Amino acid sequence: MASGITLSAGVRQNLLSLQSTADMMATTQNRLATGKKVNSALDNPSNFFTSQSLSDRAGDLNSLLDSIGQAVKTLDAANNGITSLTKLVQSAKSIAQQARSATAPAATYDALNVTGTLPSETISSTIAGGANDLSAKAVNLSFTNLAETIGTKTGTADLSSGPGGAGAAGTVQIRITASGVDKTFNVNLAGTEADFAATQAVFDATTSGTPGDTLDQYINITESAGHQLVLTAASADVDFSISAAGSGSTAATLTAVGLTATTHNSTSLLDQVTANGGTAGTSSLVLSVTGQTDKTVTFGNSGGQVSTISELNTWINSNRGAATGSISGTTFSMSLAAGAGNAIGFNATDVGVTTALGLSAATADYNFGTGARGGMGSALSKSFNSDLTLGEIDTDLANGTSISITVNANDGNGAQTQTVGLAGTDDLDAVVAKLKGNATLNANLDITNQAGKLKLVAKTADVDFSIAAGTATTALNMTAGSYNSTSLLDQVIAGGGTEGDTMTVAANGGAAQTITFGKGVGEVSTIAEFTSAIGNLSGVTASVTGSAFSVGVAQGTSQTTLTIGGATNTLAAIGTSAQTKSGVKHEGDPNATRESLQKDYNDVLSQIDALSKDASYNGINLLNGDDLKVAFNEDNSSSLTIKGVTYNASNLGLNKQNGTTFQDNAKIDETISAINDALTSLRTQASKFGSNLTTVQTRQDFTKSMVNTLQIGADALVLADSNEEGANMLALQTRQQLSTTALSLANQANQAVLRLF
Repeated sequence: MASGITLSAGVRQNLLSLQSTADMMATTQNRLATGKKVNSALDNPSNFFTSQSLSDRAGDLNSLLDSIGQAVKTLDAANNGITSLTKLVQSAKSIAQQARSATAPAATYDALNVTGTLPSETISSTIAGGANDLSAKAVNLSFTNLAETIGTKTGTADLSSGPGGAGAAGTVQIRITASGVDKTFNVNLAGTEADFAATQAVFDATTSGTPGDTLDQYINITESAGHQLVLTAASADVDFSISAAGSGSTAATLTAVGLTATTHNSTSLLDQVTANGGTAGTSSLVLSVTGQTDKTVTFGNSGGQVSTISELNTWINSNRGAATGSISGTTFSMSLAAGAGNAIGFNATDVGVTTALGLSAATADYNFGTGARGGMGSALSKSFNSDLTLGEIDTDLANGTSISITVNANDGNGAQTQTVGLAGTDDLDAVVAKLKGNATLNANLDITNQAGKLKLVAKTADVDFSIAAGTATTALNMTAGSYNSTSLLDQVIAGGGTEGDTMTVAANGGAAQTITFGKGVGEVSTIAEFTSAIGNLSGVTASVTGSAFSVGVAQGTSQTTLTIGGATNTLAAIGTSAQTKSGVKHEGDPNATRESLQKDYNDVLSQIDALSKDASYNGINLLNGDDLKVAFNEDNSSSLTIKGVTYNASNLGLNKQNGTTFQDNAKIDETISAINDALTSLRTQASKFGSNLTTVQTRQDFTKSMVNTLQIGADALVLADSNEEGANMLALQTRQQLSTTALSLANQANQAVLRLF
């Protein structure tokens, strides 16, 4: 509304100038008061809003700096935790090392053993069999000797009532030749003898004129069924005759007793000898029986000589030595037990002896089963042997022969035929000696006299041999043909293995030792060679018992191991397989120091578990599995996620030790190794956290710089220059003073005008 006051132009002009200055001073004072030249959008919309945007971002980033700072502290806490965990793990290592240094208990490890069953080998062999061999057999001799006869006479009168009366009285003269001596016996009968017995008694009691030399010693008087006299020579060496009447006997008496004048001669052994060419008192026989000196018997009637079979039988039984012998009827027999060198020999002076005793019988047909052996010699001299020579078995061999044997030792040299010459006089021992004298045969065959039989046995299961047919082979009763052995190598090959296959043995971590199956030098083809080979293995005990073998290692104070390797089929053929065995450890008495250190070690692990749980900051524990995400800008498009770890003892690979773990050096070594791994893990993780911390700190510094940059930029848009504004204020104050002075001057001019009025 118009005031109705009219101001002069000068006043008005000064007043307007003063008002403008006042307004400018108010603005300048506001800038000086706020420090900003743009305090609202009215001041400078562009700068105001740009500055505000920059300030807002700076504020947002500034708030992120707090979060980043907390992340730094979280990482710092984790780093402190790892440092402390490292110290605890190092302490655990120190404890384990102390335990390792303490004396360990005297632990032992089991003995180990691997067994197998070797396949059966067959060793080729043959032995003489049947009758025609050289084995000693009993000498059983049986000869048919010439029979002896006994003179006898039977009367015709019945003497049950005696001779018949006094009219029968008279003499019966009996003439005796006994052992070459003639004697006469005059039997004087009274005729009145009551019966046969009384008559017999007279005969028996009659003497030759020499007291005691009675008839009954030469003639046996017996009673026939019809009560007649029966006169029988007492032995084959007794001849007797009854004289006729007028020649010594009484005719009436002869008739009364029923006798007639006759001669009744016996035939003795001596009679047979002399009848066939021998001479009494000269012909003799030498008996040879192994084990005693030769015994000689002479056939005759002189003292000590033999004239009857009975006497010879008595002589034989007294002089037969180890033999048995007898003459029964027409059978002369002698026997001698089987034995090397046993023999019965007969040496007669003449054919009278051999004919009488039957020694000239056809003994060339030797009975090798149960009869005599031998019978070699002349017609008068024969030897019957228990064991024979080749010539005695087969007369075709008397001039000698040979035997051929082929051997193959399967050593790469092939079959080799050996011919050995034999003599007809060779007995079995001589045959054995000659065969063994052949170097090739002796090297490959065991040649023996087994109970009188030739026996050939291969010395090893590698040796095959054959015997060629021939007269010597037949005489020795050997069977011609091939005799092949079956060796261990043969069995291995039959089981699917091959020559050159191996078996390896390694003991207690040592190098494998190899046994090669084959025929080469140093290779194994027989059980004997296998026995030798495993016996030569070092570091193991090995044996073969029968078909079973074993390889083992002894109990020890360090870990025992035993490893068997080789070709599968070959190992199966010898009853085993590829395998590795380890001995079980048995602890000794625990060491008290180690027990204490084991407890200390477990206590440290408990502290590791507790510390890992306490390494949290602001609710985040990077050592107990928590993750940390750090945002680096206001929209989280730039961030870093730090993965946490769980670092309790078990996750570090450290476990509490129970029982007697620390008593075992190997287990302590395992523990120390685990500790070293844990330390490596801690150091690696510390490095990761360090790298993460560097990253976070770099971003922190970057964010601080960005906040400062944004803030400076924002301030540059809105902040006033205090110096400038102060100068402006001073200028405005000066202007105001000048304007006030001008206004005052203008007013004075007006008043001057008024004063004019």
